[in-house]
Amino acid sequence: MKWLIAMLKESRGSRGRLLFFTACIAIGVAAVVGVAAMAGTLEDGLRAQSRDLLGADLKVESRRPLDPRIEEMVREGGAVETTFIREFPTTAVPMPKDGEAGSAVRVSLKAVRGVYPYYGEVVLDPPGALQDALEKGAVVAPTLGLKPGDEVRVGALVLPVAALVTQEPQQFGFMAMFAGPRVFVADKALEGSNLLGFGSRLRYQLLARMPGPGAGALVRELRADAPGAEYLRIESWRAGQPRLRRAIVRVERYLGLVALLSLVLGGVGVAQIVRAWIVSRTPSIAVLRCIGMRPKEVLSLFAGQVMLLAFIGSAIGATLGSLLPLTFLDLAGDLIRPEVITGSLFQPGAIVRGLVLGLAIALLFSLPPLTAVWRVSPARVLRNEAEPLPVPRSVGVIAWTALLGGILATATFQASDFELGLAFTLGFGALIGVLMLGARLVMRAAARMPRERLHPYLVQGVAGLARPGAGTTAGIVALGLGVTVIVSMALVERDLSTGLRDAVPDTAPTMFLVDVQPDQKDGVDSVLADGGATAVQSAPIVMARMRAINGVSIADIVEQRGGRARWTLTREQRMSPMAELPESNEIVAGELWNDPDMLELSLEERYARDMGVNLNDTLRLDVQGVPMEFKVTSLRRVEWRSFSLNFFVGVEPGALEGAPNFRIAAARLPAETEQQVQDRLAAEFPNVTMIRIRPILEQVVSLLDKIADGVRVLGAFTVFAGLAILAGAISAATLRRRRETALLKTLGATRRGVGALFIAEYGLLGAVAGLLGSIGALVLAWGFLEGVAELDFGWPLWTVPAAALGAAALTATCGVLASLGALQAPPREALRG
Repeated sequence: MKWLIAMLKESRGSRGRLLFFTACIAIGVAAVVGVAAMAGTLEDGLRAQSRDLLGADLKVESRRPLDPRIEEMVREGGAVETTFIREFPTTAVPMPKDGEAGSAVRVSLKAVRGVYPYYGEVVLDPPGALQDALEKGAVVAPTLGLKPGDEVRVGALVLPVAALVTQEPQQFGFMAMFAGPRVFVADKALEGSNLLGFGSRLRYQLLARMPGPGAGALVRELRADAPGAEYLRIESWRAGQPRLRRAIVRVERYLGLVALLSLVLGGVGVAQIVRAWIVSRTPSIAVLRCIGMRPKEVLSLFAGQVMLLAFIGSAIGATLGSLLPLTFLDLAGDLIRPEVITGSLFQPGAIVRGLVLGLAIALLFSLPPLTAVWRVSPARVLRNEAEPLPVPRSVGVIAWTALLGGILATATFQASDFELGLAFTLGFGALIGVLMLGARLVMRAAARMPRERLHPYLVQGVAGLARPGAGTTAGIVALGLGVTVIVSMALVERDLSTGLRDAVPDTAPTMFLVDVQPDQKDGVDSVLADGGATAVQSAPIVMARMRAINGVSIADIVEQRGGRARWTLTREQRMSPMAELPESNEIVAGELWNDPDMLELSLEERYARDMGVNLNDTLRLDVQGVPMEFKVTSLRRVEWRSFSLNFFVGVEPGALEGAPNFRIAAARLPAETEQQVQDRLAAEFPNVTMIRIRPILEQVVSLLDKIADGVRVLGAFTVFAGLAILAGAISAATLRRRRETALLKTLGATRRGVGALFIAEYGLLGAVAGLLGSIGALVLAWGFLEGVAELDFGWPLWTVPAAALGAAALTATCGVLASLGALQAPPREALRG
């Protein structure tokens, strides 16, 4: 209790200044809690409604027909009821009875045999059971503009519209956004529809109802023993939409580290404020030393105040952060139903995470400046000029080790991944080092700069950067970090948006055709020609499965490597003969078709790297049931943004002669004929799916804009953290500023003149921080956009002077506002000092 009373008394006289301490922590904690709360809200919603979202207890899905033995295994595993679904994209033509047939529309067709769904609800208008409605005709989405009694043509089928579907168990995934309106039909209606030819992109699903708890065990059994298990995607309700949950985790990790950066930036401000606070409390510390308190007891006294303030700041930040999920509901609402989003907006785990990280960061960044209590001699009570005492080396080593280790621990905790945490820590340390080096160089240059021809205010500003105790290094580091984060995030968001908007070159195709059968090629080409198509491209596709690399089975390789290799090695390989190198391809290793003794493959370079395949490796593939051996004789770099027909796997001409195949095509169509071409294709070749490029990109850009809004919210936290740091650092130096102001007034300076001196000094400090921070931002944005997003970076050098001027203006404004109290100091204070 005595320690608590002493701690509270010691804080008197510093409470106003330490409000900035609280603000630094509160802003960072709000960002951390907001990100964690949003992710937790989605997780809770998915977990609570996982059965309704899946529509069953178990789902088995494949791109090829399901072996009948799979249903037997599911029944033996405890299923009491099963349903089969075939789902694929196609085109439909609305045929209202009170008007002419509408335009062909790309739809997602779902053919159902059995009860659907077992859980959740399919809401129809007029109300009724889906199975009953399918006996009478088709059930369609309202967006087709039809009503019960109208007709819809899908392939060769013309079915009456029995009902409209207004709600069903939701499908997740990025491409689900582009699946098109839903059309339900009875599975038996597909016979004779001309929709099921080779190459049709069917997804076969088996849904099961299992009243018992055995779904998890059955999933493991199917993955191990089911026929064709490598082709199956098996999901139980307990997994709660694993693909979406994995996506949420990835987004949470990225945004969580951005939020942590705001908190760490606040920690830098905490270190500055605590350092200035300890300096201002030096006389009080000397008194405490005189009455017998040891340095470690004094440190615990001040550390207690730090933790108290950090707890208050963390609590405020956690409260604000808990409300942040509400700002993200608009974004998530485009992808997920509202009842899933709002599953649980109150997230105790997120609040605890924010409190723990806030307290940890505050304590870690306070430790190095708090070690200054060892330097205060008890003799300072009698002699103000007493020499400072040395700080034991072990104390400094422990403090800095704790700081670095703590940043690594908090980053690892926030990202739930040690490698990401280590990368964050190393990147943050490198950025701090560059900013500190730049600050030292600036101070040295300022000390040696000729000042004879400079304006007196500039002379004072330059001198202020170089003088001892000015805090130039800490100020440049804090402000430079803020500028780096803000500018890099702005550049990345801008280039991602414009990169997608401009992703389609002027010469690129405007549409793609999928599932064109070999005997349909001439007819499809004729339809395209009549529509004024130009730059028509067409290529056959042969499906295959990888079986071995250099004699080692794919199963053994996947077991050893896992990760992305599992997807690249176990997916269906879409191979296309390549007579010559396309314009959008470049050979980077080997030579195209140079070995007359082997069947040859050419692989896209990064795809080969993901598979672990090198030049001259041999691959054994199962081509439609026929084992074939190939040699990799070239690696290609592909310009995917050309939107030309490109493939991961190219095969030498003649190697796949006679293998079952289908074709894909691409062409440029005038905007005014696109719908006419789609209508003709729907009527004459109903199995062919036409995909328009620009409408899809518009949806992607719209989604990206909303994601950017969320990133801007986090960027705003970084801005506020930087401003709080700046204001706190200036406020912490108020006492020194008051004495300087009083001294300048005794020398004849006016209040306006002193304000101009402060503007010059703070402006120069902000300009230097903006200059260094913007250069760092350009490098970071370049690395992300070119290395990760594969977008060209235009090096907008104008951001350097813009950031320098903006930071200078902002710093000067905040500096003067925070120094208003010092500007009121009367000249007599200099005489008293």
